[in-house]
Amino acid sequence: MSALAAVVIMIASTVVFGRVLVEVFVVAPNIIMDVFPPLSVMMLLMALISVVLLWFRDPESEEIPLDDDPSELKAAIIFGLLYAAVLYAVAVVREHFDDQALYVVAALSGLTDMDAITLSTAQMIKKERLDVDTGWRMILIGSMSNLVFKAVVIGFLGARKLLVRIAVAFGFSFLGGFLLLIFWP
Repeated sequence: MSALAAVVIMIASTVVFGRVLVEVFVVAPNIIMDVFPPLSVMMLLMALISVVLLWFRDPESEEIPLDDDPSELKAAIIFGLLYAAVLYAVAVVREHFDDQALYVVAALSGLTDMDAITLSTAQMIKKERLDVDTGWRMILIGSMSNLVFKAVVIGFLGARKLLVRIAVAFGFSFLGGFLLLIFWP
């Protein structure tokens, strides 16, 4: 089942970029043509990785077993505690650091909430308090930290096979994002 779960997680992580682009378009339509190219390249890379995962999955392992406790209360509590800890850390960084720490705030904010970093960054660009290049880079850094957070949660809650598949897929995604940050004009 880990192969199919990895495909679903990768597709869901890819779709985040479509949602981010829609949010930017709604909040600051005048900057969409500036942020669309690098973010869509990242989305296309992750879509390609999703296709590769789908292509190389084991079709015989796709039977989904039923759990005795479908509510997974323990997993929900652990996720809630992790989420609360990250939100607290983001609040502390926002309180104690100024604009010098924008990328750190983007990384921390993106861990659990891509919407917050996307909307706040788009607003700052719209109000000319931030340049577009810094803005899309902040959004990309937030998305990359979101991948790290998802991998950590999978490490705590998922099967080892799933973690290995996701680590490889997210690793290639992270590498692509890193290369975009460095080499995009």
